[in-house]
Amino acid sequence: MEEIKNTLSRRQFVTLLGTTTAGLTLLSMTGCGGGGGEGAASSDAAAVGDPVKGGTFKVALNRTISAKSLDPLYVDSTTADQVCQNYGDTLVQENFDQSEYLPCIATKWEISEDGKVYTFTIRDDVHFQPGKFQDGRLLTAEDVAYSINRAKGYWCNYLFFLDRAEVVDDKTVACYLFDPTATFLHELCSSSVLMVPKEEVEGWGEEFGMHPISTGPFMISEHVPDQYTKLVKNPNYWGVEPYLDGLEYYIITEAAQALNALTTGEIDCSLNVNGKIIEQVQGNKQLALTQNTEPRVTYLGFNTTHEILSDVRVRRALAGAINRETLVSGVYKYGDGEISYLPLPLMSWGYNKEQEKLAPAYDIEASKKLLAEAGYADGFDIILTTGTSEAYIQAATLIQEQLKAINVNVEIQSLSATEVTERYLNNTVQLWINGQGGSADPATFVGYFLNTDKLHTNYNAFCYSNPETDELIQKAMSLTDQEERKAIYEQLVQIAMDECIGVFFATTKLSWGFRSNVQGYVQENKAVMRVCGLEGSDINVWKQA
Repeated sequence: MEEIKNTLSRRQFVTLLGTTTAGLTLLSMTGCGGGGGEGAASSDAAAVGDPVKGGTFKVALNRTISAKSLDPLYVDSTTADQVCQNYGDTLVQENFDQSEYLPCIATKWEISEDGKVYTFTIRDDVHFQPGKFQDGRLLTAEDVAYSINRAKGYWCNYLFFLDRAEVVDDKTVACYLFDPTATFLHELCSSSVLMVPKEEVEGWGEEFGMHPISTGPFMISEHVPDQYTKLVKNPNYWGVEPYLDGLEYYIITEAAQALNALTTGEIDCSLNVNGKIIEQVQGNKQLALTQNTEPRVTYLGFNTTHEILSDVRVRRALAGAINRETLVSGVYKYGDGEISYLPLPLMSWGYNKEQEKLAPAYDIEASKKLLAEAGYADGFDIILTTGTSEAYIQAATLIQEQLKAINVNVEIQSLSATEVTERYLNNTVQLWINGQGGSADPATFVGYFLNTDKLHTNYNAFCYSNPETDELIQKAMSLTDQEERKAIYEQLVQIAMDECIGVFFATTKLSWGFRSNVQGYVQENKAVMRVCGLEGSDINVWKQA
């Protein structure tokens, strides 16, 4: 077996394993850190003086956090992830651009030659935060195995390829996979695999989400579902000591309201910065805007099993009637998105610009001809499902207007995230607008979009199914060489574009607003903000007086 110690270079990592994939709209970051790097937006502490210890950092979140979702097992949104990843630790950690993995709870790991067994050596100085059923005891190998096995039992945690985790000895845990899976280390970075003590989980039962315990730099002190969550510094944290004494997360769903709270100093950071709010943050000297291209694509999806949409000529006609330039400039006019064409984000190592020519060109007359050939010369009525975000609704409205040119009448139905997901799982969507968040690894995108197995990857609302395609997806996941994997994903992109499963029109940018006195932050290509990082990561937020 090959041993991996400390930090892997990008080349070393992709040669051994391939890069990463992700889960849902939940892009993982742990409280134990990561690395900064070129392209990250960061304050320069040296220019403003030495870091100041103490204070509370207040953050505005734009979605609710339920009582249940602070249990790592049930993290259901990026907002919950913000909290979980600052009170807990995972075995390993990704760096800022997802190009390498760093030790965290695990000091090193080995991968068997067949790629099916990962053996982790764990730290011997990690303690749980004190709770009702234990007093802050030492984390053990049994706890690590318990936490991993617990996580794999929930369908949306993307550990369906994991058979089991077993204790080897008091410092070692082995994970056994059903098949070699290039994305396993990435999934171990997820909040669902935070370390948790069995006695607290079982002692609290269904109420554990209100009293979560882990090993991170901060501890939950108060949680009022759907309103706010407060954390205090963990005095027994094994890693780098946070400069801050505490964190407070407030649910502010309206971006304008969050901006007002940021401007007045009620909060220090807003993660709800989009649209026109971006321009307003940029124009305020009291505030600072950070922006980074994220691994996220926005698209119009087609249910390929729908009575009308099952005809590829219809799907190509719809795609050819959509003007990407007009759409993207309308939806992302404040710089929070840029045009793209493939079922991958622009920053993915699998994105090949040569394949952009596979996207149908904007051509109304050609689209009308395709509809006539398919028997819909007079057009048809169709339902477009979307969530409630301003960008999605605006995109849906523009698409509705554009498709009128080919006599397609679109009814827009804006629903809650829960209702949209239910339609995905039940194959009842027709057209839909969505954004898929993932990672640098194409498996997160085209691998999910084309995979027949919806049970574990509910992103295939396209309902595309092909045994040969499934075989390619599995082969790409089992390989260790990035170039070999890239060649296969290019084949899969070709299939997705030939079958016209959707119109992939934008790669989004992550935009956050800060008070100008906030220092020590690094914006990564992810949706979750860390407050304290590993040694050498440059992440340790503090507030200048």
